[in-house]
Amino acid sequence: MYCRECGNSVNENAEICTNCGVRPLNGHNYCQSCGSETKDQQELCVNCGAKLVINKQAVASANDEPSGLVNFAACCFPIVGLILYFVWRDEKPRSAKSVCKWAVIGFGIGIVLYILAIIFGILAEIALGY
Repeated sequence: MYCRECGNSVNENAEICTNCGVRPLNGHNYCQSCGSETKDQQELCVNCGAKLVINKQAVASANDEPSGLVNFAACCFPIVGLILYFVWRDEKPRSAKSVCKWAVIGFGIGIVLYILAIIFGILAEIALGY
């Protein structure tokens, strides 16, 4: 096996490349099967035909940016935030945590508004003498 970052030969069970210090399958510069040079978006090695291993965690973390619009929707409709949390918790943990936080905030705001409505209703009833 070859390191995808530096192209040096590494043991199949190696956690870290001893040449560059990167996990062997985390790079994108070389083929893990033959060590020939590859490009960023390349999926197959043109030299040996092997399918290039792509680190899914690195790709997922690049796409894991919490959206303000989604957070606003979760605040206004907490059930949406709860659903998105369970859908995203494994593949987009930062976004899932953010949307869950805003859903809890929205739920809290809803409870406060409900209590205020009850209090104002009671006060209006007292003031009008019903």
